[in-house]
Amino acid sequence: MVDDYYLLGENVGASLSPAMMTAAFESTGVDARYRALSVPRGEFRDRFLELRPGTAGMNLTIPYKSDVLALLDSLDEVSARISAVNVVKNSGGIWHGYNTDVQGITAPLGERVGAARLERALLIGAGGAARAFCEAMSQMGCREITVTTRDPKKGHSFADEMARIFPAIRFEVIGIDRLLGSDAGLVFNATPLGGAGMPLPEAVKRVIYGEQIVFDAVYRPMKTELLKTAEARGCRVIHGYEMLLNQGTGAFEIWTGKKAPAQVMRQALLGALEAGS
Repeated sequence: MVDDYYLLGENVGASLSPAMMTAAFESTGVDARYRALSVPRGEFRDRFLELRPGTAGMNLTIPYKSDVLALLDSLDEVSARISAVNVVKNSGGIWHGYNTDVQGITAPLGERVGAARLERALLIGAGGAARAFCEAMSQMGCREITVTTRDPKKGHSFADEMARIFPAIRFEVIGIDRLLGSDAGLVFNATPLGGAGMPLPEAVKRVIYGEQIVFDAVYRPMKTELLKTAEARGCRVIHGYEMLLNQGTGAFEIWTGKKAPAQVMRQALLGALEAGS
């Protein structure tokens, strides 16, 4: 019997996850299908419940990583702490939630910095990926995070919540239009800004300089406006596909119990990116 897996998000028609996960299933002999479904806001709950009975697992992306919490039977430690789930698994009718976005962040960062402490970070956004970023920074010993958003009210609410969850990290909030400079060693974009049809604010470009690591969660195009700016100014960059790959290997292992074929998945991602460029 073929196992069905889905990616649910508001607009996932251009997602690379189906190419990556299909390659993973085929290379390991797992009899499974993976499909991306765009679900309009307001219809998520009904669509999720409709799919549940015949589904082995799902990925969740913008804007449903927190909405799904109320529809699950249990959460792993990380997803419970940060109230964000990107992987769900059906275990005999019991639905478990996980967050592998965190390893999607820590794995490529660890390759760049090793055991070095990340003292200060600038976080763009306050959604599900931003929650995973705060968990990742806690694990990596970060001491200060500046949150910048287009909606300061949302930014303050998010930062207050994260400060309660991660008391060892100092949080501050600055509206994007008020960004003038930053001494952060790491910049992380947890929004669609700079992707297709979403211009990167000039204020963000102003705070990019050569000593930073700049990590963009946006993976299409591979060289986003943010990463182009960072490269031109001598920064080290981390592409969005690296986060997608590492969260995907975690999802595969949760669903199948098999070691993920990371190189196969990486090649499938890069091939799909190249084909769509």
